[in-house]
Amino acid sequence: MPGTQQNMGEGPLYDDGKVKIDYYSNAPEEHVLHITDKKGESSGYLIQRGILRELAQTKRGGIESKISNFNDNILFAIKNEGISIDGLHVALCQAYSEEERRMNEFIKSQKK
Repeated sequence: MPGTQQNMGEGPLYDDGKVKIDYYSNAPEEHVLHITDKKGESSGYLIQRGILRELAQTKRGGIESKISNFNDNILFAIKNEGISIDGLHVALCQAYSEEERRMNEFIKSQKK
């Protein structure tokens, strides 16, 4: 099935130790945002189909309100852990970019 983790490359789309964005195992078109707290415990937030792209393409000034509309628990979690909204936005953009890179590699591999 196109877009699954098995044929799109293993591992998370983004991981800096505090923020990790990966495919959702039960629905590979969706993603999970993990925020790790100071104790090393992770909280996961489902990012439904199309939302990663939408958040990544949101202009810098609009990202906080967009995330608040999507799931304001994410804003609470990042503020508790000292993660800036800009830092989260960068993570979302890099995860989306990595997903696009993997998709392009997958498409190229299918043309051979």
